[in-house]
Amino acid sequence: MSHELAEKIGGLASRVNNLVVHHTGADSRAFLELQDRLAKLELVAIVKDLQAEHNDYQQAIQGLNDAIVFIGEATRRIENVAKAIQLVATAAKLAEEAIKSAAV
Repeated sequence: MSHELAEKIGGLASRVNNLVVHHTGADSRAFLELQDRLAKLELVAIVKDLQAEHNDYQQAIQGLNDAIVFIGEATRRIENVAKAIQLVATAAKLAEEAIKSAAV
């Protein structure tokens, strides 16, 4: 079942990568760091045996969905950059927690 988490992480990473192009300075660097973090998490999620019924997994999916909805297709500069960065960072943290709980 881990493929859904990996797909959502990859989708968010792609959107964040698009934001790098549309922003400059510290915002662009923050998005680039988050994109790199998400790309690494996607690879780990692919190889882990994650269980969709676990609470950590469900929270990670919700966090990823929240960030994806807020960012949208990321084809332009977004207005609330701080909120976008916060949502992406939260989604990455939740995905990490889901992956860690599967390792136990």
